[in-house]
Amino acid sequence: MIKLKNTTKYFRVGFFGIKKYAVYDLSLTIEEGKVTGFFGPNGAGKSTTIKMIVGLIHPSNGIIKINGYDSTDYRARLNLGYLPENPSFPRGLKGIEIINYYSKLLNKKINKNEIYDALKLAGIFYAKDIHAHKYSKGMTQRLALAISILGDPEILIFDEPLSGLDPIGRKEFKDIIFKLKERKKTIFFSSHVLADSKELCDKIAILTGGRLIKNEGIAAIEKEAEGYTEAKLNLSKNRERTQGTAKPEQDKDYLLIAEYSTPLEIYLYDLMRKNKKN
Repeated sequence: MIKLKNTTKYFRVGFFGIKKYAVYDLSLTIEEGKVTGFFGPNGAGKSTTIKMIVGLIHPSNGIIKINGYDSTDYRARLNLGYLPENPSFPRGLKGIEIINYYSKLLNKKINKNEIYDALKLAGIFYAKDIHAHKYSKGMTQRLALAISILGDPEILIFDEPLSGLDPIGRKEFKDIIFKLKERKKTIFFSSHVLADSKELCDKIAILTGGRLIKNEGIAAIEKEAEGYTEAKLNLSKNRERTQGTAKPEQDKDYLLIAEYSTPLEIYLYDLMRKNKKN
């Protein structure tokens, strides 16, 4: 469905135009009908990668294909919905006016019922007649989501869709992703919140410092995580017994296990932390 091969993006910075790499030699396949989570710390290159996929910026090197078309080809985006990290809309327009405008831009002959269905699925139908500048962060996210699913696209790309939402909003947004998953949509979303991984994903890709460090199915990564966490806990206990003076609350391994609730979160966090240092 989506393939990136040896994709690199750099920017020229400073007086001498020195290359600063945001993404380096990234090869990744996003499988049809699956939910792929794209995780990494802030500044890892997740948003840059997504912007290259949807055609907002062009890669410096490498290839990006969507349904066989180059990402710079308009045909690659005919069946793609995109939710940006920080959506914003002009003042003075109601939610229904904004989504009507975008429906006409798509040129897919989207009728009123389809627009209403998108608003209902996104959970923002109740606010369609309210001016968008009065929307909260969560309401703005929902309107942007409704726009991204107009025309029933097969591919949905969400950039940090859960950032800035309260616990209720996060739960409701996750439920929407589950519904889209049931419809066999291909979903690629970025996040830095590790708790989102097991709940939502069929596959996980980890990006740190612009480089891909992990790209596997959720079952395989969970198996690795269980063994890794058990070994880490045993190491912490052995260190406490042999050193005597070391307190568990001062042990980095102990603190890591205490802070995160699942082996998967512990494993992914430590993986990103170690690679970030490098």
